[in-house]
Amino acid sequence: MTDVFAARWTGVDFTPAGMIAPDVSDDEKTQCREWIVYAEAAWRGQAFLYWQQIHAIGQFLDITLAALDDRVCGGEEQKDLFDPYTQAVEVFAIVFAGNRRAARTLVGVAIAAADRLPKTADLLRQSVISPEMFVTVAERTDIVDDRKIVAQVDEDLAGSLARAGHVSVKAAGQIADRIVTKRDAEASRKRHEKAQRRKNVTQRDYAEGLGGIHVTADAEETRLAYEAVEAMVAGACLNDPRTMGARRSAAAIARLRGLPFTCGCPDKTTCTATLTDEEISERQARIIVHAVCRKSTLAGQDDQPGFLDGHGPISADHVRDLARHPDALVRDLDLTKLLTPHSAAAGPDASSRRSSGLHAGRGLDTKAGSVATGDNPAGTAAQHGADTEATGSPGPAAEIRPPDDHGRDEADRAVSDGGGPARHDTDEQAAELPASRAFRHVSASASTAQRATNGSVPPDVSAHDSTALRANNGPVPPDVAAHDPTAQRANNGRVPPVFLTDTAQPGDPYRPTAALDVLVRALFGTCTIPGCHQPAWCCELDHCEEYDQVCPASGGPTCLCNVNPKCQRHHLLKTHLGASNPADGWVDEQWIDDDGTVWTAITVHGMTFETRAPNQWLFPQLTGVKCAHQSQAPPEPGPHAPAGPRNEGGYTPRGGLRAATAYKHAWRRSERARLRRERARAAEAAGPPPF
Repeated sequence: MTDVFAARWTGVDFTPAGMIAPDVSDDEKTQCREWIVYAEAAWRGQAFLYWQQIHAIGQFLDITLAALDDRVCGGEEQKDLFDPYTQAVEVFAIVFAGNRRAARTLVGVAIAAADRLPKTADLLRQSVISPEMFVTVAERTDIVDDRKIVAQVDEDLAGSLARAGHVSVKAAGQIADRIVTKRDAEASRKRHEKAQRRKNVTQRDYAEGLGGIHVTADAEETRLAYEAVEAMVAGACLNDPRTMGARRSAAAIARLRGLPFTCGCPDKTTCTATLTDEEISERQARIIVHAVCRKSTLAGQDDQPGFLDGHGPISADHVRDLARHPDALVRDLDLTKLLTPHSAAAGPDASSRRSSGLHAGRGLDTKAGSVATGDNPAGTAAQHGADTEATGSPGPAAEIRPPDDHGRDEADRAVSDGGGPARHDTDEQAAELPASRAFRHVSASASTAQRATNGSVPPDVSAHDSTALRANNGPVPPDVAAHDPTAQRANNGRVPPVFLTDTAQPGDPYRPTAALDVLVRALFGTCTIPGCHQPAWCCELDHCEEYDQVCPASGGPTCLCNVNPKCQRHHLLKTHLGASNPADGWVDEQWIDDDGTVWTAITVHGMTFETRAPNQWLFPQLTGVKCAHQSQAPPEPGPHAPAGPRNEGGYTPRGGLRAATAYKHAWRRSERARLRRERARAAEAAGPPPF
């Protein structure tokens, strides 16, 4: 039997699907890359096969339901004990050798694909999303029961996922949450109320004498509780032999039982632990949980969702409840410090209406302000509390003190603390965009296809900030043309409504301003490496194109187009991979496309994965924003160094670490220039928008 099933597939030619085994005569590097491509094509093939599976289940249900309807309409007396849905569950549980719960889920997904989310399900057929993504978004949207709203959710969801780029299952679920919250506030409230009833503390026994405690609470409360445990663990000395997990367990149990948490080092005479109540309390006082929302939402003028760092979208009611806590700290982020209007039509009123976020801090021992700490494993500042940011009317700049540097990117790593915004999405218009152009693993992908909007303004965006969203079609003001010749190149010869300015600290252009720091963190929400969900406020800020400490004008700018959050692990991987041969390392990019959308890309083994900054929907102020850095000529290719003795085409450092680092940076600049040219060619080949 096994051979029969295997024969069905071994005889299939997968070459048209991109599954081509490498030639054994190729060099090892080429073979590795080709096997990566093969695996990625097989992964996408699974999505197509899953669509075929649920499509078949849906057809089975259609036939059985139609047969039942015909019998009922024909006046036949019904004596069936089980309805077609129940029969389908039992049949496919047997066919797939699964339990009833798994079969029920699969049948439910098939119904969702056929009736509720057909456009989103079609992305499965196109291998744009994974089976896990579709299952997740189907579950997150099943609370909506109005047929018209369901259709709107399906259209928004299909467009958003098609345009999101290379995103994870969790990110897809957050997109679904945000769309449901936006389209059906009542359904979102029902889901929140239902979730509140699930709050509980459960206990479970495991093997080998272990047990577990699971606490279900509000997302911000669990984040604060976890960070409080981390603050306790941080006081143990380096000689503590316990694993980090064992320390966390001991700290949490000690806190729950009201016992002191002690260091586990064997020699107490040399112990350097800082575990007194005062020391633990001082560290916990610097814990802060950030949330982002529009000021109009906080004021109750609308029900736009917010974003909670480390969790994802939250309802307007939730963010308002968070801000009303007595220990919440609410602060404004003044985006006017970053966005300078260049259109005469925008005027001073438009500038004053571009506002930003607010922080709401809550926790055990709340302290205002942000304090840097080197104890955090991610190398970021932490405060005990919750920090909420909102956009809307103008407000003072956020009082956030940048922390001390805990690292530097590439030769000089950089770290700073804050939080930030994002732009309103145009996802409602995205359903018309062909998914095959919107999601690829090569350079020409979703970002280039976004020209479809061509600067158009979604109706709901213009309602929030009409002046900031004036179409990019005005004539070039004489003063702008004189002072900023590159500006005319940003939008096909037209000047965008706003430019990014003053993004770096005046006294140290290497470090971002507090406003940019907040903007970048909230815009991306997490580490920018696909699949990594480390919260942005627990990440280090990184210059994609390396900042040149010797000659800042020659290096990557400290700007929205070049700074993003990376967790410590991925920051180190980017920095140190490819030390002997840059081609073996990672090349990351960041840019702002024609409609102001911020994109990141990571190139690994010649494969480029692009991702749209997920939280742009929060900040309509960024629509159409540009920066002068994108208009500059791409850097010249780096020097070609001779190959090393065991590394064909590689680089052997001949001038020490500094020379090797300089060559690596030059090679990366050359690669980024090449990738930019590929995107430009792909955008030109794609032609004008299809609608």
